[in-house]
Amino acid sequence: MYTTLYPMTYYFYPLLEDKFTDSHHQNTFRQILNSPKPAVTENLLYLHIPYCHDMCRFCPFHVRVDKGGEIYDRYTEALCKEIELVSSLPYVSDMSFKAVYFGGGSPSIFSVTNLRKIFENLFKHFQINSDAEISFEGEPKTLSEPAKLDLLKEYQVKRISFGLQTYDEKMRELFNIAATLQDVDNCTKNARERGFEDINVDMMYDLPGQDITAIEYDLAHLKNHDFDSLDYYNLHYYAFPKKFKMAMKDGTIPSKPSQQMHFALAQQLRTSLKNMGYYDVADPIFAKKPQVCEYFRLMWGGGKGDHSSEMIALGSSARGYLNGYCYMNLGNTEQYLQTVEAGQLPLEKLSFLLTTPENRGAAFFIKFFEIDKVYQKAIQSISQNIWDFWQQNGLIYETAKSWKLSEVGKLWTTSMMFDTFDPHQRESAMTSLGFVEDRPGIRTGSF
Repeated sequence: MYTTLYPMTYYFYPLLEDKFTDSHHQNTFRQILNSPKPAVTENLLYLHIPYCHDMCRFCPFHVRVDKGGEIYDRYTEALCKEIELVSSLPYVSDMSFKAVYFGGGSPSIFSVTNLRKIFENLFKHFQINSDAEISFEGEPKTLSEPAKLDLLKEYQVKRISFGLQTYDEKMRELFNIAATLQDVDNCTKNARERGFEDINVDMMYDLPGQDITAIEYDLAHLKNHDFDSLDYYNLHYYAFPKKFKMAMKDGTIPSKPSQQMHFALAQQLRTSLKNMGYYDVADPIFAKKPQVCEYFRLMWGGGKGDHSSEMIALGSSARGYLNGYCYMNLGNTEQYLQTVEAGQLPLEKLSFLLTTPENRGAAFFIKFFEIDKVYQKAIQSISQNIWDFWQQNGLIYETAKSWKLSEVGKLWTTSMMFDTFDPHQRESAMTSLGFVEDRPGIRTGSF
């Protein structure tokens, strides 16, 4: 049986290499973008707006703190120009999209004028399905503004999401979460009044010093709010600055919960959320409906062993997946702006191809807790020794049509996902893990 939980969660696969510098590698990907798309796929469109008014101390994302209008206007113009550039690529021009996601950062801090301009350009240049799931992420204070919610309704946004993280006021202050719990109430109320029927919030567990009593406090408050879905993340500590970690070490700030407590917290939230009417639809997602949203399904290959769905990335530090390659736009916002303003694609990082393309479906099946037996190539891309180990330790079980993770398996998803990786990807994973562990406060974005 596993003894130590693998400490990193992965949302993109294959993994990005350090820099997009190898000329042959770069040219191969550009040739793909400038060639007709060889097969029809399900597709996701992701837009990243990297700005926030304040910096939460735990945040690992590429975020810029800025409260000025001029830079927001400039970014809006650049994003609209990138929309035009990318949509005209031969590989992209015939793609249609089942889902659109605005992420950040906090897209809701942009003005109605800038958001309208972005929406107009999106619908003008991309083929967005009439029934597409359009999601919009924000922070509760600015997302609660009636004019912005009205704009989102106008452009058929079906799902809104914001970071709540915890109801514990001391933790909120410790993490420098600027939005208040009153802002959360206002945002929820205003959105419900405008007919939003899919409100998601981000929550975190494994907080410093957190125990069962503390997580029950959060869960009791969640029950009163009755959100439609929850992304309940295990807090990673690598983004905390060195000063914060030193304070944990000397006891000024409570320490990270032990692995034993981590498992107890995870089991408690799963049990409580099930009793509250939530389905455990994916890792780490709970929903009132028994299926994961289209955003996560398409970002993770299509679901239950599928690997084929693709993702267009727009905006600074946005990540996408096309034709077997994961890629990332320039993370430095000024470099992104200058590159797009010069009429060039803002590519920075790129993965290598997997030896077996179906291994992407194998890695992401862990997210869905299930792999359908029709995806035999994905199943076979995982070592038989790993399958035997999982079965012998009760981490998976077999049904007539699929393999599923057990409740014990759901506690070990990060370790299990790492074990699905092909050899080169494991090497890349260990390199990136060492990189973040050696650099407190680093902001890498999601892996």
